[in-house]
Amino acid sequence: MNRKVFRISVSLYLGFKAPKLVKVKAYKRVRNGKVEKVHSHYRNVEGRMVVRNEPRR
Repeated sequence: MNRKVFRISVSLYLGFKAPKLVKVKAYKRVRNGKVEKVHSHYRNVEGRMVVRNEPRR
C-alpha cells in the first residue's frame, strides 16, 4: 500500500478591541426634579483593533 503524507499549515488570526480610556468632563443633570453635578471621570470605549498573527516557533 502506498501512503501519502499531507502537511497542512494553519495561520491563527486573533483580533480584539483594546480598551481605550476617554475623559468625560463634569456636567450637570436633572434627576427626580433635582439638579446634581456629575464629576469628571474616565470611561472605557472600544479603541483600536489589535491583530495578532504570529507564526509558530
